[in-house]
This record gives sequence, C-alpha cells and structure tokens, in this order.
Amino acid sequence: MRSDIEFLALRLHYNEEPKLLEQKIGEFCCTRDTDVERFLKRDAIRFESEGYGRTYLYTIYENGIARIVAFFTVAITSTDFRDVSKSRKRNILHSKPGRDSQDFFGGILVGQLGRADDFSATDINGQEMLKDAETIIGMGREHIGGKIIYIDCKAPLISVYQESGYNLVKEEPFANGNYKMFKILPEIFKLP
Repeated sequence: MRSDIEFLALRLHYNEEPKLLEQKIGEFCCTRDTDVERFLKRDAIRFESEGYGRTYLYTIYENGIARIVAFFTVAITSTDFRDVSKSRKRNILHSKPGRDSQDFFGGILVGQLGRADDFSATDINGQEMLKDAETIIGMGREHIGGKIIYIDCKAPLISVYQESGYNLVKEEPFANGNYKMFKILPEIFKLP
C-alpha cells in the first residue's frame, strides 16, 4: 500500500466534516463493480448511522484535496445453510452445538470491498484491505466473540479470496447470484 494513503472509519470523517465527506463519496467511481459504488453513495452513511455496519475509508490527499481511494464495510450477518450438505456444514462449523439442526449461522461479513477506478492494485490491493478488515474484526472479537468471517463475491473474485484463506460455503451461487465464502478464525484461547 502506498505510504500516503490514510485509513480511517467513515464515522470519524463524517463527524469532522459531513458535507465534505458526502461530496467525496459522490466523486467515488468504481465501474468494475457498480454495486460497490452504489452502496457507498446511497447506503454507507445510513448503515453507519443506524448501526448496521461500519465502513472504513482509505483516503489520500493530493494538492490538499482529499480523495477516497478504497473502502470496505464490516457487519454482523447470518448465512443460510439450508442448501448446504450436512457433511459440508460439519466441515465448516466443526463442533458448533446444534449445527445439524440449525439452518442459519451468524458471523461477521466483510462486504462492499472496493477500490476507485483511478487507483490500481499497486496503490492498494484487495489482500491488504482484507487484512485490515480482519484486524478490525479481531479487535471486536476480543470483546464479543465470533468464529466465522463471511464474504459475498462474484465468481471472478473467488480465487483472490482463496489466496487469503477463504473457502466456498457451497459450490453454487446463492439466490442473489453471488458466492458466499468463509474463513474460520483461530481460537483465542483453549480450555484445559
């Protein structure tokens, strides 16, 4: 990641200069994934203020003007396991009590991970952003627990997330056309 890129929670930017932040969000463009762009422009501030998720921005100052380079959002989620085989459920959830009779399992979602069109992977890449998201999740996990990180993605990104240790929940896409991937977090401590 470029050394001049700053990383900060959206709410901290918003508390300082709400109108300027809204303007900078309006300038963000991600034609590679218009869903990501749409989320940032239409929903990120509302999700933040209503407590549905937390968005983190990567910004850069060029000639004294701030620009949004990239962002990601983390949120609590529940994943539908009704179409997942029992053996796959056991593989993913290991010794989770009641796993065979449950249809939905909670976790933390890394969602809406995206980079602006005028920046490249050499400026900041998805792997770096994912590590930052996992660090944020890890800090929260120290206080509230949690075992699974989920990612919704389109087919071309599956191999990118697999390089960071994520696996498919199932081989077929979910109803929304996206694939759901997961990563099991290591245990914080073990009982004797």
